[in-house]
Amino acid sequence: MKTKIFHNLLFKILSVLLAILLWVIVVNIDDAVSSKSIKGVKVNLINTDVLTSQDQTIRVEEGTDTVDLVVYARQSVLQSLRASDFSATADVQKDLLYDNMVKIDVSYVGNLSSGSIEKIEQSRTNVLVSIENQVTEQFKVTVDHTGSPSDGLVLGSLVPEQSLVEITGPESVVERIKKVVATVDITGITGTAVRTCSLELQNSDGDPIDGTYLEYVGKNDDFEVTATTLNTKLVGISFDVSTAAPEGYGLTAITYKPETVTIAGERARISGISNLEIPAEALNPDGETGSVQQTVDISQYLPEGVIIPEEEDKDIVVTMEFQALSTATYVFTPSQIVYDNTPDGLEVDVSDSGSLELAVSGLPEALAGLSMEAVSVHADLSQCSRAGTYTVPVTATLPDGLSCPSDLTVSVRLTRAQ
Repeated sequence: MKTKIFHNLLFKILSVLLAILLWVIVVNIDDAVSSKSIKGVKVNLINTDVLTSQDQTIRVEEGTDTVDLVVYARQSVLQSLRASDFSATADVQKDLLYDNMVKIDVSYVGNLSSGSIEKIEQSRTNVLVSIENQVTEQFKVTVDHTGSPSDGLVLGSLVPEQSLVEITGPESVVERIKKVVATVDITGITGTAVRTCSLELQNSDGDPIDGTYLEYVGKNDDFEVTATTLNTKLVGISFDVSTAAPEGYGLTAITYKPETVTIAGERARISGISNLEIPAEALNPDGETGSVQQTVDISQYLPEGVIIPEEEDKDIVVTMEFQALSTATYVFTPSQIVYDNTPDGLEVDVSDSGSLELAVSGLPEALAGLSMEAVSVHADLSQCSRAGTYTVPVTATLPDGLSCPSDLTVSVRLTRAQ
């Protein structure tokens, strides 16, 4: 038995060694060194404080802030490699060249053992940069919104946490900013609600500006806007037409559309309002005659704390017709005049007192229907103290739509009462 085991021992040992060698060869053939492309590894600038300490800022030119890699390793290693396994840095303090490029260093930062990566090739060796003065400017915040409050409510106000924001960054970027907008979603809100958003920077064309190299409050979703809602109510509209007609003319007709409007405000403010009374100053300020059409913005005549929520509802189209007035003269004899405040012990001598000529102005149709019985004339004798002849003021009361001079006087003879 012992002889059989050790017979041809050398041959058997050689066979084992050949088998091992063959296994190694097969393994290496199956797991050969190959390459893999990894796209878009982000390049990070480091040691930028060497510039910021001198009130300068650095930014990477668009399209040069990533690097593509070709990695050489065994197939078993390549299969697990990702872009996150590599670090690309550009050291501003050590590798700044010609003030516009920084050398890119790429390294493997994954979990494989040292030596697993055989070689790394880069698509670019430098990142292009722009170095500028750093500036700080203030900008007004414009607030906008999307969505609508709950049914029956309208948006009252949008108040940003800051009306001005300071923006710091490269001068060429900051000077392009023309508008800073905070847009919040108010869908379904009631009462008062605080919404957060990020600020959008816009240029003169309204296009967004990349804020990567800028520092400001609201760069992320941390800018607060307080939104309030108001109750609504449908009310009527009326106009004071007392001064609408220019001198010498009368208003014959007035129509306006719409005749109602929806107002908004706190419930306590609008509950007692059923009609909006627009003052006389709103109508025909230029004193036009004939047929006049005018658009009146009634929002300027609203009570405090009340608004018209829809912009197109603020304008009321008013149509008026003005016609020249006619004048008729009526004569009132002393016996037709009522004398007020007659002094004790005196009486009016109607036979020796003067008559009153009253010029009445109005539209022709109004004058045509006027009778003297519809006019009352009163003379005031309160300034008379003894017998004699006086010139006293007279007041005439006319039907609506008619007028007369306001400085009327008449001659009155007072005698001692019999």
